[in-house]
Amino acid sequence: MFTPIEIIVAVVVLAAFIFVPILRRLLGLIIRLGVFFIAVGIAAAGITMILNNETIFERPGFGQRVERFLTKNSAAASQTGSSAVTCVMENPPAPPPTATAAPHKRVKKEPSDGIQDTRNDLSKAEPASTDDVFPELIRRSFPGIPREKLFQLSTDTVNSLGGWRIVKSSPSNGTLDCIYTSRIFKFEDDVRISIDPSGEVSVCSRSGMARPDQTSLLRYFPGDLGSNVGHIKEFYETLEPKMDEVYKEEQDKQNAKKPPGH
Repeated sequence: MFTPIEIIVAVVVLAAFIFVPILRRLLGLIIRLGVFFIAVGIAAAGITMILNNETIFERPGFGQRVERFLTKNSAAASQTGSSAVTCVMENPPAPPPTATAAPHKRVKKEPSDGIQDTRNDLSKAEPASTDDVFPELIRRSFPGIPREKLFQLSTDTVNSLGGWRIVKSSPSNGTLDCIYTSRIFKFEDDVRISIDPSGEVSVCSRSGMARPDQTSLLRYFPGDLGSNVGHIKEFYETLEPKMDEVYKEEQDKQNAKKPPGH
């Protein structure tokens, strides 16, 4: 409850803004500026999410996505797809996290003696808490494909993406360090792709504003408006069709080895 003194002060301040012209104009200016900055913020957020093919209305939900897009400036793929996993850029690159349990996979039905396409099943790969599953952040796995082949296909994928460029390629440890430059605002984000010998492809993305040597005032804004999640999504969505072709080619080779009539 408000005290009598607080009520009196509020009435006096309100009366001053109503009856004193200069204060009334000042209040109007503050309101207009507030509306302007809110509109600019909403427009910037909308443009950023559209450019990165992201939305606040997908799983795990409006509240979780808004919170993540406004409070985190990095993202990393993981076995569970949790938004709590963040990207830490280190040199030399750290190896992909070791999972204690086998990744969830989907199996495409093929003849029993042919190669099987086993991948992450996005519909089942859920951690204990299902309100923190971002499908874009579930790490992809391509078992049965040599690491060298995965590295080359990942390189080809990056080279095919607009705004991406490779700044460091390390075939020996299976890592690609990339920079993504946004189309409109020309912001730079750091992306690291790591290929594990087991066939897992991990992607880690960090806003350029989070770099240790960053001096821009924008570094104080903690969010990325979904850009880093969008980079991971774009890479995986471009890589997976290439992997489908590889699995199909391997299956065709297996089928060609079968005796006629089998």
